[in-house]
Amino acid sequence: MGFAVFLEPQKELYTSISSWKKKIDLDLPDQPYCSHPPHCTLIHVEVNNEQEAALKIKNFLEETVPFKVKVDQVGIFWEDHATNGGHTLYLRIKPEPEIFSLQLKIAKILRPLVNSKQMPDYISKDSVLRESYKSYGFPFVGMHWIPHFSIASLRTDMFHPIISEFLEWKPRYTMDGLGASCWHIDGDKHILLER
Repeated sequence: MGFAVFLEPQKELYTSISSWKKKIDLDLPDQPYCSHPPHCTLIHVEVNNEQEAALKIKNFLEETVPFKVKVDQVGIFWEDHATNGGHTLYLRIKPEPEIFSLQLKIAKILRPLVNSKQMPDYISKDSVLRESYKSYGFPFVGMHWIPHFSIASLRTDMFHPIISEFLEWKPRYTMDGLGASCWHIDGDKHILLER
């Protein structure tokens, strides 16, 4: 279980991500992440009070100046440890300073509410991920984070036709800010707390 803060894609990008998820679900049912709502995870942590966390994030975001977000290429996290070796298809968000700053500010706001939990093995073996996890309860806070919208993590070989088709896609989206939301997460179940 956990508490997450998401950036949500708008309009055309939302539709494109949803279409890819539907296509994958038809061809390869029950792949990790495929059933999740389209989003970019800023942070996913265990907190001791979700309502307080959501209120703090809402208050912070109401004062945050919107910024442009560009999605400019596809990518794959090959043999993704988080999905036990699936190949995670994603759309890369152009890594501008504003998105890293937003993530860090949110991580610092949530830090007093974060519960410690056992560190997964793949995190403990990497010093950068380990330090982020110790500081914020999430291994991907900082410049090592790759801002992205996940599509699904495919438990297939690397040469599956869907992977080949995905790699040929040339996405070009620019949005003047994104919607943000707070979620309670229990496995694949996502419950919206605040948008």
